[in-house]
Amino acid sequence: MVKEFSLSKSERLSSRKSISSLFEAGRSIYAPPLRIIFKLGNEGPHPAAMAISVPKRLFKRAVDRNLLKRRIREAYRLNKGILYKLLQKKDQKVILVIQYQDRKLGDYHSIEEALILGLTKLIEKLAD
Repeated sequence: MVKEFSLSKSERLSSRKSISSLFEAGRSIYAPPLRIIFKLGNEGPHPAAMAISVPKRLFKRAVDRNLLKRRIREAYRLNKGILYKLLQKKDQKVILVIQYQDRKLGDYHSIEEALILGLTKLIEKLAD
């Protein structure tokens, strides 16, 4: 059983093969300033595996990219339960990449609201 508010190493997507297949064949949801690219998968012990991307083209300084990745990771860690409930009920697994798309540094609350909106849109698409 997964701890509700944890984010273990096995819940993170790190395989180059999985990530490239996700970008080639995945579907996407846009919840400004985040884009969630997802695909049904069958790997890993957890219902969802995720990666975070903040483009160097938008944020030249690594400190800014890392700050945004930390904020997105924390928002996902606290709100992944809504996605996990549906995936466990339907016995599905999903892999996803969360991309930051805005040119301005977002505060934690706006990122969390966008992530919750994106996850609810994802749940609606998976429920179909």
